[in-house]
Amino acid sequence: MNPKITIGIPTYNPGKWLFQTLESAIGQDWENKEIIVVDAGSTDGTSSILNQYKDKIKLIRLNKPQDTADNRNLILFESTGEWIQYIDHDDYLLEGKIKTQQEEAKEKIDSADVLYSPTYVEIWKNGKPIQKKLLGSDPKEDPLTLWLSWDMPQTGSYLWRKESLLKIGGWDSFHPCEDYSLYMRAITNKLKFVYCPTPGAIYRVGHTSTRANHQFIEILRDHDNLLEKMIEYLKKEGILTEERKKAIIENRFKKLFAYKSIDLSLAEDYFKEHKNLLEKKLPFHYRLPLFFGLSFSDLNRIKYMSRQLLAFIKKKQL
Repeated sequence: MNPKITIGIPTYNPGKWLFQTLESAIGQDWENKEIIVVDAGSTDGTSSILNQYKDKIKLIRLNKPQDTADNRNLILFESTGEWIQYIDHDDYLLEGKIKTQQEEAKEKIDSADVLYSPTYVEIWKNGKPIQKKLLGSDPKEDPLTLWLSWDMPQTGSYLWRKESLLKIGGWDSFHPCEDYSLYMRAITNKLKFVYCPTPGAIYRVGHTSTRANHQFIEILRDHDNLLEKMIEYLKKEGILTEERKKAIIENRFKKLFAYKSIDLSLAEDYFKEHKNLLEKKLPFHYRLPLFFGLSFSDLNRIKYMSRQLLAFIKKKQL
């Protein structure tokens, strides 16, 4: 018998993106499903969009905005499904996502707490999608290594057993990086993750302004605090393998360049703090100037001046 699955969509001013999100949920070829939408006080016309789908969804309207984690927990408590599929209001599911995951996990489904698949990250620029890349491919089926390398799939890629999600306390609104906080608690509480290789969710970036854009430094710092706690856990459990150490370096490396993209002084501080781990992984064109005492700020100025000089030379040649 096919288990009942709840598809949960928290919304707040999603605009036009909500149509595709709702259609992708309704279009899932899994008959035994319910769709719960929590609208947290939207003011952009979301209400009229949701009214068009009122016969196909269970709608919970709130008078004012609240944290996304709280909206997801409200869906968790109101759900009647055995499994829960979350999808953010500006992302969408691919056709057959839920059915494919259930089929790919069927040999392990009875003992599974979480099903997960890779995510397609859809990158937007100037109002158009320009690239898709795959996030969270896990050939070794080790979600812990994915977590450590900052490569976990995005929210829409998971199916959570409701009972198991309740067991670990649901979503945590105290962390800006609430998704990685949840995955960490799931891993350290030894929930069983089952990997399903077919991507089934699309995560959009660059298409609109999000909380992550405005609080990116706060999210990076929170993620780094979670990483430190995870390292302590791994040492205590005696499972900090060489492969996982490499994943930690990858995490630090990605975070260094994330800081560099928004604040050079923070990138410099972060590099100094983790220099022994990072300096060998840096490309040569970074390592050599840093070896001679230049900073990221210096490198950025040199890069800018080089571009200006090349533009000047090109103009003279014309």
